[in-house]
Amino acid sequence: MFTGYLTQFFNGSEQFSTVLSVLTVWTAISAIGMVVAGRDHISETSFVSGWAAVVVAFTAAGVFARLPFTVVAIGIAAAAGASVVVAWGRHGRLLPPGFWKAVALAIPLVLLVSAMVPSQWDEFSHWLPSQRFLLDADDFPRQSNPDTGATFPAYPYGWPFLTYLASKVAGRFVENAGNLFNVLLLLAFGLLIVRVMRMALDPAAGKGDGSPRWSLVAVGALAVTALNPSFVQKVVFTAYADIATAAAVGFGAVLGWLMLEAEASGDRQRARACAWQAGLALLVLVSLKQATFALFISVAAGIALAGLRDPAIRLADLARSMALVLAPPLAAYALWRYHVNTELATKEMGLRPLSEWLFELVPDILARMALIASKKGIFFALAVIAVVAAFRGLVRCRGSFDRLAIVTGTVILGYELFLFVSYVAIFGSYDALRAASFWRYNLHLGLLIVAFAAFGAARLWARFIGDRIDPRKVVWVPIVATLALPIAFPDKVRFDRDGSVPYYRMVASRLAPLLPTGSRIVVFDPTGSGESAMVTKYYIGRHAAVVGYKALYDDLSVANLKATLDNTDPNRVLVHSAHENVSRALGVDFESGKSYLLEPKDGRWAVVETWQR
Repeated sequence: MFTGYLTQFFNGSEQFSTVLSVLTVWTAISAIGMVVAGRDHISETSFVSGWAAVVVAFTAAGVFARLPFTVVAIGIAAAAGASVVVAWGRHGRLLPPGFWKAVALAIPLVLLVSAMVPSQWDEFSHWLPSQRFLLDADDFPRQSNPDTGATFPAYPYGWPFLTYLASKVAGRFVENAGNLFNVLLLLAFGLLIVRVMRMALDPAAGKGDGSPRWSLVAVGALAVTALNPSFVQKVVFTAYADIATAAAVGFGAVLGWLMLEAEASGDRQRARACAWQAGLALLVLVSLKQATFALFISVAAGIALAGLRDPAIRLADLARSMALVLAPPLAAYALWRYHVNTELATKEMGLRPLSEWLFELVPDILARMALIASKKGIFFALAVIAVVAAFRGLVRCRGSFDRLAIVTGTVILGYELFLFVSYVAIFGSYDALRAASFWRYNLHLGLLIVAFAAFGAARLWARFIGDRIDPRKVVWVPIVATLALPIAFPDKVRFDRDGSVPYYRMVASRLAPLLPTGSRIVVFDPTGSGESAMVTKYYIGRHAAVVGYKALYDDLSVANLKATLDNTDPNRVLVHSAHENVSRALGVDFESGKSYLLEPKDGRWAVVETWQR
């Protein structure tokens, strides 16, 4: 029993090379960020600033020079080496104060996450194939090589670049690098939360760069994990880009707010530094997903609106700072759009013609969005509070809280409007009526809402509680909680061991050597969700192709199953669950609890291999 418990934390020697490769890339990019962001940078955001430089290097070299990405990676390594020297000379460190304390407190969590393997639908259907494509092709997808194996080849590649670099360091494809980068992004934002809470008590604390106490680091870590109402394990501990998106939104918006704070106090030098870093964070944001441009617009609008309503900020100063906020993301977005329009024009989602917009479904869509929101009470309650506070601040902007509220509330309202329009104008009726992934999309707002809540909570604590509690008596609580929670509840993290996916992975890994190059496979899984087909497609890679599948929610009539075979012309069929109609369509009897690989022989389908669940 104890051995089984330990296996949740340890998964072989490659686990440690994974951690080392990710930390190496994180440190190198952070050093670059400390140089790119300038002497007056906000230290907690150094990784995001360096990440922006990495995105620009890969995108510009890949789009214009068409350099192999290995050459770009070598250039980034050289830049990182030079940046280490410069950053150490300027600041005497390479990472934000308190970062290694945060990593130390997160060691149990890091062990769990680094032992994980892919398990979620979108990991197999898009994110992991995109990451692996960069490593295999050493280039962007383009007309001459458009098939990445991913659902949306025209998505920006800001997120896959990190796994590409970690894989180059490790000398192999590191499937779970994204999981670890997500954890480190949360820890870095936790340190920014500490700065925000300090500023709530003393505005001058925003200029400090000293190392926070262990207890404060732990509070920041808990704020972005266990106490974060948008913390969803099956999103955080995966290769999904949702946490990266939430971090880019949070860093960009908070940096924009810090810019406004500096403008209001007359510190133009610091305002320019924060504006530049906000622009770099928003550059990363527009480089993550096709739809994150809407988040960029919302964040930029929130910063500008807060500045316009603040009587302490001069319009000319605000305009100069906003130019620094807007220029980097707009330039990066235009560069990627150029590549998409010239090389990948048919590989992304788009607006339907106005005549096909689902106006008649608007009441049902709004009702569904409201129903989902009602089930996530704490998150949306905080969002409503932020919006109400934003309107109050618009009426009369009186200081730091009002500025942050206006930024936060504008981002929330802008993004919710974008999601609503997307359901009407982009999604099909089936997904629109169920407001598909509405909760998951709202996770993109999560860290910004946490920052807003932390600022407000710190002020309330100081006003009503602070003098009544001796901090020395409770200082150990957040430290123990941060260390103990992953140890006490490892199953909450290791969801990759649950369900049928481990079995599907096993079958897919053994299937690949049995397939001739160029094989065409149909997957029949009449009792499954279709996830088996996604897992199979990912693990056989470009060696073979899954040309069709039928699962529980499909038409499983004999006629439709035979039509699938006729239309796709496969030379292999993988059957993952028994069903009378599948047996009739293929002319083979199947037992429950087994999977079968079949090939055509003498005009019939014959069993080649079987696997036992």
